[in-house]
Amino acid sequence: MFNIFCVVINEPFISDLWFRHNSSTPLCLSSSHKEVVLDVELLLSALMFLRLYLVHRAVLLHSKVLLSASYRSIGSLNNINFTFRFVLKVLMNKYPARTLLVFIMFFWLSASWMLRLCERQQQVETGGMDTALWLIAITFLTVGYGDVSPHTSCGKLVCLFTGVMGVACTAMLVAVMTKKLALNKGEKHVHFFMMDIQISKRVSKTDHHIKHPINATLFQFFIVFLSIPILLDSICDIKISTKNNFTLSIVMEYQTRRQDRTLSQQVCLLTVLLSTSWVN
Repeated sequence: MFNIFCVVINEPFISDLWFRHNSSTPLCLSSSHKEVVLDVELLLSALMFLRLYLVHRAVLLHSKVLLSASYRSIGSLNNINFTFRFVLKVLMNKYPARTLLVFIMFFWLSASWMLRLCERQQQVETGGMDTALWLIAITFLTVGYGDVSPHTSCGKLVCLFTGVMGVACTAMLVAVMTKKLALNKGEKHVHFFMMDIQISKRVSKTDHHIKHPINATLFQFFIVFLSIPILLDSICDIKISTKNNFTLSIVMEYQTRRQDRTLSQQVCLLTVLLSTSWVN
């Protein structure tokens, strides 16, 4: 009976009421073994978080994946085990923001209670629930103002684990936001199609403005050097100018072909991206 009383007193709310309404030391907390029993109380209070396996069972039993006969039949054909990990992946794929938000809120409250449980024996400011909520929040967000800090080893471990989980959840939140802000298949199709049209217009416009001067220069060159060879001595200036224009036309033609090749590569790349987006 004495052992049952010591276990029952370790429940959080019962323990608070006991210490609040009874000024004398409980029977299971003698003066000689006070520190040892306080550590045992902390351990037993932390073990009550093992009840969280009920959340695991509730999610599995109420999941539409397990309740759907089509899911189970197709999964059995593909050798897929319908475990909690698979259900969690389905939820993260179907409701990423909602699932992540529920996990963050649940972890925030649980870690705050654990920190309060560790710090309340020292009678420090972090032993209050409001201060514990504040400390866990700023540690989870990796801000760290430094106004409050844990004093016990257990509290420091809780804050360390909270910081690691904060970094992981921040990375998942960035991935979720990136997926939400990304273009869907229809938007990608419209965007790539309009870019293809703009590139085609640029190519046609460049050909229109460059090929006509090149043709005119070539025509003038052949007229001067082939059609009227007798007048070559008297039109040296025209010959030099025509030669320069011909050289410039060759350079412009080379640049045009280079731009055309670059634009063609971009069009091919956009086509590959478009086909990949449709496949996905």
